[in-house]
Amino acid sequence: MRLLITGGLGLLGIEIGRVFEGSAEIRSTDREELDVTDPAACRREVDGFRPDVVIHCAAYTAVDRAESDAAFANLLNVEGTRNVARACRERGALMVTFGTDYIFDGASSRPYREEDPANPLSVYGKTKWAAEQALREEGGDHLLVRTQWMFGPAGKNFIRTILEKSRRGETLRVASDQVGCPTFSRDLAGAVRKLLEAGARGTVHFSGEGETSWFGLARYVLQRCGLPTGSLFAAKTRDLPYPAPRPAYGVLSKEKYRAITGVSPRPWEASVGEYLEMIAPEGGTH
Repeated sequence: MRLLITGGLGLLGIEIGRVFEGSAEIRSTDREELDVTDPAACRREVDGFRPDVVIHCAAYTAVDRAESDAAFANLLNVEGTRNVARACRERGALMVTFGTDYIFDGASSRPYREEDPANPLSVYGKTKWAAEQALREEGGDHLLVRTQWMFGPAGKNFIRTILEKSRRGETLRVASDQVGCPTFSRDLAGAVRKLLEAGARGTVHFSGEGETSWFGLARYVLQRCGLPTGSLFAAKTRDLPYPAPRPAYGVLSKEKYRAITGVSPRPWEASVGEYLEMIAPEGGTH
């Protein structure tokens, strides 16, 4: 299999490359090598490498910054996805890309299923929903995996930020009224491989199993690392300085993923625990 990755140096792109290493001929590109906002560049890359599968990880993910940077968020998420999807369709390649729980409004009282109606609250959520529509409009062979609350070895993430602030003795005020599920980038990459091996197409949800709040995740991380929790306080989202509105409840149902692959995601506590062990040498724990 010939596999092309966009956003190959990002949180997910690195893990995608890792999980397919040895089983595919991989070309991993980042912004300098492939600007997905340039339709001609996308066509050149796909025509040149002739991939069987393109895994499109390049995306604008700065949720709060998107509120004041809507034009670029739209360019990268919507037009970037459209450009890659079109190049894939013209070449006959399968396109795999990623969605978010932020396309939902958070008013549900049960985990969101793939077919539930979208009603994004934020600019970021709106661009990701429009990206999904662009993907479907192009009409090529595709797999869209919606996920949430991603963390992993590459780059900054919520867990690292909590640990850094705790060690500096800062007061931590964390939202207790947003509920979702943490997802390890390594688990998501493995899930993509399982879905491809099972021949999955269309839209599938994947995240860690279970649910928690950002406050619950922060408390788990501090306790697991033997750090004091006395400076950690639960806060309401409305009292925190975040420009972008967020869904209060964004848990994703994994029923379809289980039905396709025959396996269940790990509980979020297990994957967070593994990640904390991984970053322990850099002072991540104890």
